[in-house]
Amino acid sequence: MRKSAIGSIDLWVALCVVCFAGNVIAVSHTPCAETALYVGAWIVLYMLLRCAPLARIPNKVWAYLCATLGCLEVGLGLIQLTGFRPSGHHLYAMTGTFFNPAPFGAFLVVMLVVILATYKREGRKTLGVVAVVLLIVLPAAWSRAALLGCAVCVALLYRTYIVRYWKTVAAVALTVMVVLYFLKRGSADSRALMFVVSAHAWMKHFWLGIGAGGYLHALGENQAEYFAKHPDSSFIPCAGVADLPFCEPMRVAVELGAVGLVLVTVTVALTAWKLWKARHPLFYGLTALLVFSLFSYPFNIPVFGAILAIILATTANMGEERLISTGKVFSLIGVIVLGFAVFSLFMPRKEAEKEYERFSFIKDEAFIKDYYELLPLLNDNPKFLFNFGSLLRDAGRYNDSNAMLRQGMMLSADPMFHILMGRNYEDMQEYEMAEAQYRHAFHMVPNRIYPLYRQMKLYETMGDSLRMRDMARRVTDFKEKVESPATRDIKKEAGEIMTAIIKESK
Repeated sequence: MRKSAIGSIDLWVALCVVCFAGNVIAVSHTPCAETALYVGAWIVLYMLLRCAPLARIPNKVWAYLCATLGCLEVGLGLIQLTGFRPSGHHLYAMTGTFFNPAPFGAFLVVMLVVILATYKREGRKTLGVVAVVLLIVLPAAWSRAALLGCAVCVALLYRTYIVRYWKTVAAVALTVMVVLYFLKRGSADSRALMFVVSAHAWMKHFWLGIGAGGYLHALGENQAEYFAKHPDSSFIPCAGVADLPFCEPMRVAVELGAVGLVLVTVTVALTAWKLWKARHPLFYGLTALLVFSLFSYPFNIPVFGAILAIILATTANMGEERLISTGKVFSLIGVIVLGFAVFSLFMPRKEAEKEYERFSFIKDEAFIKDYYELLPLLNDNPKFLFNFGSLLRDAGRYNDSNAMLRQGMMLSADPMFHILMGRNYEDMQEYEMAEAQYRHAFHMVPNRIYPLYRQMKLYETMGDSLRMRDMARRVTDFKEKVESPATRDIKKEAGEIMTAIIKESK
């Protein structure tokens, strides 16, 4: 029987693409050009790989490829550890090619579990040695999500022994999980808060979502709503500003709704099932990546999107004809042309980002024109929009500044957008609007003292000594998340204001 060139995974991937494109066009009100381009690049990669005989690649070749990539990453990490090359983050000594150790750990785990799965079946000593090396380096990444992904895959690989000694394994696993939780309790609680708030945001736009690119905005706004309703919440000490989604499935649910979540889930589940039936080692790489995505942001990093595209295309090639196997070379040409089109759209953005980096640290009104020229290409970059709004404020163009800040709010969960807007309103003598912005900023992250300080200064500007005194007392009594010279200066100023008011009243 002739095999079909179009398989079930192709169809589900196509449905996911249609859902995403429809969401961008009809639902989203947030600029998301960069996200759309990355999705486009991954689809092009998937289509190109569907034209290749990936299914004929032996399992051991996949394992040796992963071993090579893993060793290169470990080698770079060790060079960073010795100080001969800087890491991607100033707080961490080892990050490999990534900007912090979490994705570094995730990459090692994906490579490691593919190697382990092949080693278990074929017993090649070289693979065993590489697996030991990766296991030794992995804890240095200090990523609990990566370790959990590794543990899940190892449990699946050695499930016979797990079942036999399940009591001992369960006791050890529970102990390790409790220890890891208390070692970084604040981080774990913060992720729990984000999950609760994200679920609340999803329920408001259940079927179609808030729109592509809108996750961080939804997170910030719903976090403010949550803390406004629960001022004594136990989550307050762990609240923070998220600049990345720490749960990919929840981001899909919030942005694309239940429709998008179901399509993505079915596509991934079908892929995993086919890999499992074929006893392919890439099943474990996919599993590790999915576990990591429950607690982190792998698909904000291009390499992990590429890994997913490779796994999907490899699985789609199993039992199906390649897309050009019937001799229709035009399909390959079309994919290549599409790839060049996506690449050509990337280039102006990258040039704009380089141009922006040249003057981003300079606050001079002479660069306002340059900001406006780059705005069409960087209108989905929150850092660019915040700096632009700040520069316009310095120039006294408060309405223009607020326009940029409002656009930035749609892309960010950072309360500083609201504080800067509040200061604009304050200078425009729109005091009620300024107060509303400061209150909202405080509710977004209620363990920060600065929004309360701005409210205190606002009441001082208004000449409202009663409310200024009450806010000064609140500032001096405030238990901030992180004490610093700045917070001590703020409390000292608030104390001086209270003292001055008391003296005046006498």
